[in-house]
Amino acid sequence: MHQPSPVPSVSPVVYKGSRGGHNVRAVHHPYSQATIRDLCKAHRDYGQDSPYFRGLLRSDLEAAVVIPADLRQLFSCLLDSTELKLWEAAWRQLLREALPSLLADPETAIDENGNALTLEQLMGEGRWTDPTDQASGIPIKALMVIREHAVTAFFGMVPDGPVIPYYKIIQGTKEAFTKFVERLTRAIEVQVAEVAMREGILREMMFANANNLCRNAILSLPLDPPPTIQDMRRVCQLKVPFMQGYDQDTKQRTPRVAAISGTQQEHIRRPLELTEAVHLTTADWTFLSVNTKEQGAWPVQGKELIVIGDSAGQAIIHRYMDDVLVCAPTDDVLSHALDLTINVLIAAGFELQEEKVQRMPPWKYLGLEIGKRTIVPQKLAIKTKVSSLADVHQLCGALNWVKPWLGLTTEDLAPLFNLLKGGEELSSPRALTPEAKKALERIQDAMSSRQAHRFDPELPFKFIILGKLPHLHGMIFQWKDIPKKYRDGKDPLSIIEWVFLSHQRSKRMTRPQELVAELIRKARFRIRELAGCDFVCIHIPIGLRSGQISKSMLEHLLQENEALQFALDSFTGQISIHRPAHKIFNQDVKFVLSLKEVRSRRPLKALTVFTDTSGRSHKSVLTWKDPQTQQWEADVAEVEGSPQVAELAAVVRAFERFPEPFNLVTDSAYVAGVVSRAEQAILQEVSNIALYELLSKLVKLVSHREQPFFVMHTRSHTELPGFIAEGNRKADALAAPAEMAPLPNIFEQAKLSHQLFHQNAPGLVRRFHLTREQAKAVVAACPSCSQHAVPTLHAGVNPRGLRSCEVWQTDVTHFPEFGRQKYIHVSIDTFSGAVFASAHTGEKAGDVIKHLIHAFSFLGIPKELKTDNGPAYKSRELCSFLQQWGVEHKTGIPHSPTGQAMVERTHGTIKRVLHQQQRVLKAETPAVRLARALFTINFLNCSFEGLNPPIIRHFGASSLFSIRERPPVMVRDPESGRTEGPHDLVTWGRGYACVSTPTGPRWIPSKWVKPYVPKGSGSKKVISPQVAEAAWRRKRKQRQHHWAELPFPYCSYPE
Repeated sequence: MHQPSPVPSVSPVVYKGSRGGHNVRAVHHPYSQATIRDLCKAHRDYGQDSPYFRGLLRSDLEAAVVIPADLRQLFSCLLDSTELKLWEAAWRQLLREALPSLLADPETAIDENGNALTLEQLMGEGRWTDPTDQASGIPIKALMVIREHAVTAFFGMVPDGPVIPYYKIIQGTKEAFTKFVERLTRAIEVQVAEVAMREGILREMMFANANNLCRNAILSLPLDPPPTIQDMRRVCQLKVPFMQGYDQDTKQRTPRVAAISGTQQEHIRRPLELTEAVHLTTADWTFLSVNTKEQGAWPVQGKELIVIGDSAGQAIIHRYMDDVLVCAPTDDVLSHALDLTINVLIAAGFELQEEKVQRMPPWKYLGLEIGKRTIVPQKLAIKTKVSSLADVHQLCGALNWVKPWLGLTTEDLAPLFNLLKGGEELSSPRALTPEAKKALERIQDAMSSRQAHRFDPELPFKFIILGKLPHLHGMIFQWKDIPKKYRDGKDPLSIIEWVFLSHQRSKRMTRPQELVAELIRKARFRIRELAGCDFVCIHIPIGLRSGQISKSMLEHLLQENEALQFALDSFTGQISIHRPAHKIFNQDVKFVLSLKEVRSRRPLKALTVFTDTSGRSHKSVLTWKDPQTQQWEADVAEVEGSPQVAELAAVVRAFERFPEPFNLVTDSAYVAGVVSRAEQAILQEVSNIALYELLSKLVKLVSHREQPFFVMHTRSHTELPGFIAEGNRKADALAAPAEMAPLPNIFEQAKLSHQLFHQNAPGLVRRFHLTREQAKAVVAACPSCSQHAVPTLHAGVNPRGLRSCEVWQTDVTHFPEFGRQKYIHVSIDTFSGAVFASAHTGEKAGDVIKHLIHAFSFLGIPKELKTDNGPAYKSRELCSFLQQWGVEHKTGIPHSPTGQAMVERTHGTIKRVLHQQQRVLKAETPAVRLARALFTINFLNCSFEGLNPPIIRHFGASSLFSIRERPPVMVRDPESGRTEGPHDLVTWGRGYACVSTPTGPRWIPSKWVKPYVPKGSGSKKVISPQVAEAAWRRKRKQRQHHWAELPFPYCSYPE
């Protein structure tokens, strides 16, 4: 059986040997978040085809033994869902083609269990989805094949947009040859399936589609033997100037400098000694660096191309705006590069001021003075006279810029930062406080005595945590290990840069471990920016008691702190708990990260204390069961403020009362989190004075506590059995008001009733005799009714019965919150508006019959039942049932809900009432919730047109609703369009009216009804038009007055 290599490798898979060295086991670690984040950023910023991203991806994958699960995780972050499916399909096809060769190889034929490899195992699918099984079962050589095919499938995917044939890819006149070859290679990889043919096609297309300069350079190569792709690239790099393309619409062009050596195979940028600087007055140029031997062969093309010959690879030219910095490892190389740079710049037409060419140290560049060994900011004029917020902001900005080089701590600058608070106007007055003046004096001393150093390329970088709480800071430095007797007065410490935390922290309470983690995270990010590497050692001062092993305690610290885990993710260097022997590390108060934690992670066998508060009573309660007497005892106090403040006060009293070990149980997640983070925590400024005092007291009590404690959060008002729920109920009872409140006034009674039943405004007017404005104010103040407004009940617009139990409407609606009983069958009496509803598990004919039997027992038996034409209502079973009960059945127009408007509107009313009452009846059954809603609709709700609820109207308890014939009216026949009448008006509805005709009551739209005015018998005397019009208006006014006295609404119509 194949044995994995015992050599450990970096994550995600590490092979560890046993103590005897005979067995090797694979340990899988997921891909680090930092690696995936860097790859995603490179993919987004530079693109999939960029050499930088390709090199970064291959280096990260080749640095570790990866498994199929790691590859899926990585490429799922780089691709969207559709691209990921295409990549998996291509990967699967490549592995299917490679499987026979793997089975033929003895090293990859079988897995670690002796079974033959399968495609499912190579893909990590089926029973091989577990990463542990993949790491331990698949041979290392097979994992490498899987990785290579995954990368091949990824780079072989067709890019977005139209695909340009590779033979149409032509090098631009100002395009770099390397970039052109990269585009051509990418296109050939995508379009040519045969791998063996790609190199030959690439070699032909490189020559055929190159521009004139590159083609002439390639022709200078000997034809025998034929030039390779590497030969073509090398000759183009040596003989063809690299021209940076620029935008024709842009007025300025960004200069670019490169150093290319004719002797090196590839260009390597490495840290070099900084020695000279050049100052220019014009910024419209682009740099180029080529080999000195080939300098005379290339022309100068105006200002777009400047040829600089140099010993390539040994000098670096850096340009920012109109400043140019020339760096070289030796004086000879520097002098040669500087003279050549000046000559070609002058030849290109630039105005060069000789007095600004700095040849001797210190060199001034970008606000810094660079010496032989040190770097300090240029002389900064500190403005000590400040009068406004803008002045303070400029001063703090300048000081904040020099902090990394002078080591100005946040504690030193805090008095100045505090002047930025208050007043939003830039001209708001400011004056230096005594503390701020002292801080400026310290800053001036630091600027005259402190400095940073230029790094030594032979020494690694290190980082150390310094300062004292709450203002921690760090230092990036280099250390030269030289014995004291051989130092000869030379300082082994080189300060590269200082690292500081933000003055304004994001959290109200921050633990020291989190501050240390934030410093490490910022320092690692900064050193990657400066040098492109990581630290070899990070010094974290940790306090150990005698007998403790530093390695085990450090591992314990990392296991218990998530922030440190993320900060040290992928860190391969050392972690030291000791400081280097230097006075700068020992002159200040030493910060020591304490590993002692008084908070227990597990419950203690000790007293259990419960805390609770009440926002209404302002009571702060802690209660416990005395272990000796087994009786419950309590400590109750009244605390003003929010419930969180009151509960925090209870917790503080608990720590003051019980110095011995105890368990703390609270139903406030906020308080539980605060207590768990309080030990040695640093407080941020809090505007609430009472809260700040309690937090300070809690931090002090917990930090100086010697006995352990355990804190636990529990949910309040649970019906669970056991000691924890019992103790929480005891605390709730003590926090609640102890005495009964006096009976509130009528208005308060109406508010309480509405909180319970959520009846509408007319119902409140009828029950509590409020005014309409008061009732509407109660409903408007209810948060539930503002979301689910219940409109005032109206009679409806459908033809209705003229008395109770004459015409019903029945339908079914769905209410998902009832679960299986989500089908609510609803019946409404069209005369009274009385409603009955029942919840069922279905909407078949059997469910309809069950509902109707209950409705008959509640409201009586109707003469006519109107439904839609659904399957349940058209069934034989329901038809037979209604015939037995003597009920006439009618159905509405198919697919038209307007014929069932009253019951459809009732669906919405029932659902709104159920939602409004949900908070009160959340734990009740559907039957109880529905019964409460029906009670509100039938017995409490009413309308302003008649302050009687539907149930009273239904059973005829009021003479107001007795049917009487009304005055005669004229109606228009909807079918013939002729006016008929007079007919007696029976009732009047919103939009509809009922009139008594010789054929029986008839329902017609109200717009076709108008009062009947009989023609008067009088003389035939001729009346003037003015008199006739005045008489008509007077009669019309009298008729309107007569209609106003009727007990139902009426409508007037223009003549």
